[in-house]
Amino acid sequence: MPGLRPASPLLFILIAAAVAGVTPSPRSPADLSGDWHLLVDDSIVAEKHGVTRRYHAFAKDPRNPVLVADRPWEGKVIYVYGSALPGEDGRGYRLWYHAWQGGEYRNLYATSPDGVRWEKPVLGLVEFQGSKDNNLLFRRTREDHLPVVLWTPDDPDPARRYKLINYDYGRTKPANLVSGFWGATSADGIHWRDLPSNPVLADPGDVGNFVWDVRARQYLGYPKVFAPVRGFRRRAVGYTATNRFEQWPPAELILVPDQVDDRWVTQDKQHTDFYGLCAFPYESGYIGLLWIFRITDGNNDGPIFVELVSSRDGVKWHRQEGDRPPLLDVGASGAWDSGMITTVNQPLVEGHRIKLFYGGARHTHGGTKNAEAAVGVATLRKDGFASLDAPAATPGLVTTCRWRGGGGPLRVNGDFRGGVLRAEVLDADGRVIPGYEMAQCVAVTADGIDLPVRWREHSELPPSAQGRQLRFQIAGGSLYSFHVGPGVIWEEPAAVPDRAIDFSERVDPARLALVGGAVVQAGEGGNPALVLKKAG
Repeated sequence: MPGLRPASPLLFILIAAAVAGVTPSPRSPADLSGDWHLLVDDSIVAEKHGVTRRYHAFAKDPRNPVLVADRPWEGKVIYVYGSALPGEDGRGYRLWYHAWQGGEYRNLYATSPDGVRWEKPVLGLVEFQGSKDNNLLFRRTREDHLPVVLWTPDDPDPARRYKLINYDYGRTKPANLVSGFWGATSADGIHWRDLPSNPVLADPGDVGNFVWDVRARQYLGYPKVFAPVRGFRRRAVGYTATNRFEQWPPAELILVPDQVDDRWVTQDKQHTDFYGLCAFPYESGYIGLLWIFRITDGNNDGPIFVELVSSRDGVKWHRQEGDRPPLLDVGASGAWDSGMITTVNQPLVEGHRIKLFYGGARHTHGGTKNAEAAVGVATLRKDGFASLDAPAATPGLVTTCRWRGGGGPLRVNGDFRGGVLRAEVLDADGRVIPGYEMAQCVAVTADGIDLPVRWREHSELPPSAQGRQLRFQIAGGSLYSFHVGPGVIWEEPAAVPDRAIDFSERVDPARLALVGGAVVQAGEGGNPALVLKKAG
C-alpha cells in the first residue's frame, strides 16, 4: 500500500496548549462519551410510575441522497459500512465509503464543507483503467471493503493516529487466503500502511463495526457471527475487545434475535437476522444501531432497517420496549432508500443535534440485479433516542438508582413547554433531603438540552459520601437525560437469586422448550427443576 505522509497539524490543540502552558491531550470528535445519563432504558431507574418511554427516530434530510454514484469506478452502488469524521481543524466532513460493481468492491474517500455538498478529491493512489485520477483510497484485492476508520489523536506515534480495519473474503491468491478483518495505520487517514500480521481478526462474518472506547482505553469490535436460533442459522452479533490494535481475540456471541423480532412472520421459513451492530460509547453508557434484516423470502432477501439498543458496558444490551419502532427506517416504496439502510460506525454530535450518515439502497438484500445505492444524512436531538413522558393532567414520577460522586448543579435535557418538571433529592436511606423537596423546586418549563434545575435555597446538589437518588416529577413534557456532575458511580441493584420451579412428576428435559437463561436440573427430592437464571 502507498507510504505515509506527515499528519496535518491540529491547530486548535496547539493554540489551547500554548494558552494553558500544558501538554495537550487531544480529544477526537469521535469521542462521544461524557457525564450525561440517558433514560433510554431502566438500567439506572429504580422506580417509575405514570410515565411512558417514547422512542424518537432520526429525521432524514429532505436533500437526500447527498452523495451519489457518479464516477465510472463507482458503478451505481455506493454506501457506508464505513466512517464519517470532521476535518482535523474541526471544519467540514470526511467520509470513508465503498462501491460495489460487477462483483468488485472499491474503497473510496470524499470530503464536504457542510455534509450535503460532497467532493471526490483526486488522490492519485490507485489505478483505474490506466489512470490514478480518482478518489480510490487503497486496493489489496477486488474483495476487500468496509473501510472503518478510527481517529485516535492521542496516540503518541503520529504515524498511527488513524487506524483502518476492513474486511477481505480471503479468496485471492497468493497472499489473501484467510477471511477476516485487516488492519492498517496512517498519519492522515488517506495514505495507509498495512500492519505486519494480517488479518488482525480472522473471522468468517463479512460485516463488522469497530470503535475506540476512550473510557475503557480499548478498541471494541462487533463483527457478524452466526448462531442457531429457533430452527435457523442466523446472523447475530459478536463482541471482541483489545488494547492492541494489531491483535484481536476471537469474537464471542452476545446478541441474537428473540421471538419479538419474528413477530411479523406470516409464512414458513421467514425469520429475522441481525445484519450488523454499530455500537459506540455515548455519554455515560453505550448506544447501538442494530441493523434488522427481515428475510421475507425465507432465503436471503428482504429489507434492512435500524433499531435502537442500549447498554451500560457495551456487552449486555437492552432492547426497545413494546413494538420496537425503527430508529432509522427504510424509505417509502420506490424511494432511493426504500430497500436497505446501513450506517457509519458511529454518528457525530454537533451542538444540540446528532448527525448520522447512512447508506440507502433502492433494492432489498437479494435484489442485486437492478441495484442502486447512495449516501444520505439524518439528524436527531442530542440524547434524543428516547424520553420518559407524562401528561400534564396526570404527572408521572421517576426515581433513579443510588449514585455516589458527582456534584454541582443538576441539569436536564428535556422539553417541558406547556408542562413542568420538578425534582427532589433523596439521601442514602431514601428520605428527601430538607431544602431539596419537590415543593421547593423551581419549575422547569422550557425546552433545551442543558436546563438547570434549582431549589429556592439551593442551586447545587447536596454533598454526600453515602449516596443519593433523584426523583423527577414530569407533568406534560419529555425527559431525555440528566447530569449530576463528573465521576458518578452507580450502585448495582441487589442481586436477584435464581428461581427454581419443581415438577411433581418426572419430566423429559428434551420435551421442554427453553428460552433465554432457563435450564433444567435436579431439584429437591431428585425431581427435575426449571431454573430461571437472572438477567444478564
